[in-house]
Amino acid sequence: MDDPSLQPGIAHSRRHLFAAASILAMAVWPGMARADKGGIPHNGGGNGHGANCFLRGTLIETPTGQREISSLAIGDLVMTRSGEMKPVKWIGRRQVQRACDTQWSDEVAPIRVMRSALAEGVPTRDLYLSQWHAIYLEGLLVTIGSLVNGSTIVRCNADERLSLEYFHLELAGPDIIFAEGTPSETLVVESGDYSKFDNWRERLTLEDSPEPALAAIAPVLNTTGGRRQLPSRLRSALAPLVDRRTDFDKLRDNIEERGERTKAVA
Repeated sequence: MDDPSLQPGIAHSRRHLFAAASILAMAVWPGMARADKGGIPHNGGGNGHGANCFLRGTLIETPTGQREISSLAIGDLVMTRSGEMKPVKWIGRRQVQRACDTQWSDEVAPIRVMRSALAEGVPTRDLYLSQWHAIYLEGLLVTIGSLVNGSTIVRCNADERLSLEYFHLELAGPDIIFAEGTPSETLVVESGDYSKFDNWRERLTLEDSPEPALAAIAPVLNTTGGRRQLPSRLRSALAPLVDRRTDFDKLRDNIEERGERTKAVA
């Protein structure tokens, strides 16, 4: 990841002021608000846990190399951030559909993380996630919807597909696996309610470990949506004068600045 100690400048401030102004405009001018779109609501709850998934086609790192997520089965081994190989406990699946004359709602639209959007070679190729799915960067678990920047991380509302199929992997406890080379959270269902998945009944047939639940890897940071983004954008806009940015703000800013440099080179 880029050096978070780099001092923000005028261009940095201007970008975030523009983003903050856009958020405020959406809030005060209903006519600018996006109309409801088609698609089955995701209802992820915004807490980084639950049915927050990888799109079919995603490559997962395993001891024998990368495997397409839909080809994995219960018991297969995947690589984790610790370097350990761990078996898949369960694979949640869900399919969403839309009518021909609608776009995907924000709740279900896949978010595209372009190759090298996060760091050089991360992801190794374009990665598609649902908006509440969290990735692990610089010690933070951040929902991917919080990092949408319109250039290297974009929401695919107008995706040409009429059907999307999402998958998620559950291990024995919360963990970090690699999807397209990107450290990403595994499935955590704190409430024990797996009903958001199409195959939830299969999960009920599995015996849970009698051991106490493992602690979460890290708190999940979620600033998806304008109201949550506004304070962060204002802190970043004022950073050239007084830098009170949080770790998340700096992470997001570095990713956006990387995207700006990528566009300039292109």
